[in-house]
Amino acid sequence: MATNEALNAATNGYTNGHADTERHPKEKEDVATARPTVQIFLQPIAPPAALGLAGFAGSTFITSAWICAWYGNAHSPTIFFPFIGIFGGVAQFIAGLFGFKARDTLVTVINTMWGSFWIAIGILYAFVPAGIVPPHSIYTHFPELAVWFVPLTLFTWSGAIAATARDLVLSACLFSLAIGCTIACGLFAYGEGVRSVIKAAAYFWMFSSLCAWWRVTVYLIEEAYGPNHFITKFFPICRTPIEKAGPSVSSGYGEPGVKRGVPRPEER
Repeated sequence: MATNEALNAATNGYTNGHADTERHPKEKEDVATARPTVQIFLQPIAPPAALGLAGFAGSTFITSAWICAWYGNAHSPTIFFPFIGIFGGVAQFIAGLFGFKARDTLVTVINTMWGSFWIAIGILYAFVPAGIVPPHSIYTHFPELAVWFVPLTLFTWSGAIAATARDLVLSACLFSLAIGCTIACGLFAYGEGVRSVIKAAAYFWMFSSLCAWWRVTVYLIEEAYGPNHFITKFFPICRTPIEKAGPSVSSGYGEPGVKRGVPRPEER
């Protein structure tokens, strides 16, 4: 009982039932204006960009190769879109959400957006065999899908510009993706030219997926061998001076925190 009374007294600012008026005014002012002590608790996680780029690379390559008529037929999406919806959609979307925890704005925006796209496409193509949505050729006038590429294009261009502060491979990945999305807006058009337009976009997407695969490989190699191992030297990504000079831990905007973890070669 005595303990509870002491806690209640301390909580309410009282001692032995009387208000605490003995504290010096200067001391009260110092307490009121003192900067609060901040503690940061680190919880290491794998770079969410690795999973996000892996899901993006797999789903984008499979779909782009099909659009370029490298394999399959009109019914192929019914078979491959379940995998794309899960790996390229759900997994990439989750990676984007973990971008919040890693304080990686680029991952948060790009991977959640493209994860949402692949989830939506997977659901859309699942509706076709169910008879809910009529089939529609990707090589013809398709304004309902073309309008999706408007926000995808805008935000991907924004991400591509931001990626120029990181490394050449990631920049190439997002720039080629943005170019492909810009071309894909040609689905608003009519006529046979749409087939050539969407195929041209698919080749840019395919190159983007290969760049994403290379970037994921570097994540894996650097984690396995370290950034200074001789094997790692065979997997260059050409980090920018801004990325190399960036601090491993930064305070963020008005609040302390941990910036994204990226292994960097030691200075020699």
